[in-house]
Amino acid sequence: MTAGSAVVPPKPAHPPAARRGTTLAIVIAVGLSVAYVAGQLLFRAAPDLHQWSTVFIRFLPPEPTPFKVTRVLLLGGWAVALVLGLRLFADRRAGAGGLSVRNVRACRFGILAALLLPFAAMPSAAFGNAPRQLLLCLLVSGAALLFVHRTQSLRRMPGWLLLSGFGWGALIGGGFGIVMMTWYQRYAPGFLLEFEHPQAEVRRYVTLMALNAAVMAELGKAAGVAVLFLLFRRHFDGVVSGVVIGAAVGLGYNLVETVHFMSLIDVAHHPTQFWDRQVVGLMAAHVAFTALAGAGIGASRWLTGRRDRLLVVGGGLTAAVGGHFWTDMVLMRLDRYRSGWFGDDDTLSLLLGVPLLTLITSGVFVALGVLVLRRGLREQAAGVGRALAAEAASGRGAVTEPEIGLLLSPRRRLSLELRVWRRDGTAGVRHLTRFQQAQLDLATQGWHRGRAEADEFIPSEFRLRERVLELKGTPAGAEELS
Repeated sequence: MTAGSAVVPPKPAHPPAARRGTTLAIVIAVGLSVAYVAGQLLFRAAPDLHQWSTVFIRFLPPEPTPFKVTRVLLLGGWAVALVLGLRLFADRRAGAGGLSVRNVRACRFGILAALLLPFAAMPSAAFGNAPRQLLLCLLVSGAALLFVHRTQSLRRMPGWLLLSGFGWGALIGGGFGIVMMTWYQRYAPGFLLEFEHPQAEVRRYVTLMALNAAVMAELGKAAGVAVLFLLFRRHFDGVVSGVVIGAAVGLGYNLVETVHFMSLIDVAHHPTQFWDRQVVGLMAAHVAFTALAGAGIGASRWLTGRRDRLLVVGGGLTAAVGGHFWTDMVLMRLDRYRSGWFGDDDTLSLLLGVPLLTLITSGVFVALGVLVLRRGLREQAAGVGRALAAEAASGRGAVTEPEIGLLLSPRRRLSLELRVWRRDGTAGVRHLTRFQQAQLDLATQGWHRGRAEADEFIPSEFRLRERVLELKGTPAGAEELS
């Protein structure tokens, strides 16, 4: 660097906004624990069951062992979180002589892990009880996750972030949903079933069971999108990113739900469950619902007013819960008539009846998610296109005029990747993909920087351009170093 040149300021190791994001993520994790405690308190307060018939005793099985393990792990997790929280409180009181930034960050993530990981006990048990079913479902869900990743026609989120969303849905979100459904099955009969009016009481019990499943499942899944958004906000570009992460979380939840139900039913019915959940309903139901919730969370990044952010996030979550509840209720009613529509042909009823019911129940929410994604992609393409043109006009070399059309066309980029693969193999494709994604990252962050709602999570333009020039094999000019 020459004398008098401007020095690029180093990025703070852990800026205040990042700390706020981690704190809010911990608040969400505490909220899941509060919901669990509420379920346990309702179970303790439920009326005694000794007066009920043997029919209901058969309907209500004993507490599963993984459910009991979850309770023990949560108690331990709360203890660990409390100790770490007290350590952070003492550090704050100590001032400059306290923990280092790295240790503070480790304590915060330790609190998150202690509060969240116990929910993975029941999904882990289901996976361990059905390894072959898990492997088969993983192959299908993995292909669907790759498809979701490719729907990002321009800048793509890192693969590890999508895998994190998938893992949340399969372990944390899935575990929370199963645990809360188990609590409902334990406490709700004591409040709702007295057998004075059996038909009305059973109908009320089933309806509230569907509502409980919808609320708890969607809260658990949306919590994962929100936590990833708060921790890795730099990778969220708005609606598109929210839809993609939401779909990844939904795929994970669909995986654990499929394996969990397969572990509870007879092996002869496994093909039916696989067809219903992993083929016909793979990109519907949970994926569509959580994509809508994720769209609201992603859109909130560029809203400055707290009321506006709450409205858009609440709207997405309401759509997810409403879609889940509608699907469950309508499916329960229509499934009784499915066999009658196709006579005595069980195969035809399965092959045509299941897709028809899925279309009736989840079709509108799938279509809505696609429309939201399409609108977000168009807005992203327009903003990135303007940023690419501005970067090319600057003459710094990171983006040239002929490259703009290629970068904005997913079809042309795919064709180029195939040609490079035939010539240079997978190593050449990896380098090309990294280079083009670095260019798109530079343009995308430039688009964000030009917005009135730009925040401090936007990375340094100098660093991004330096990365592009490095991959391009062009040394940074003096103007880049100044």
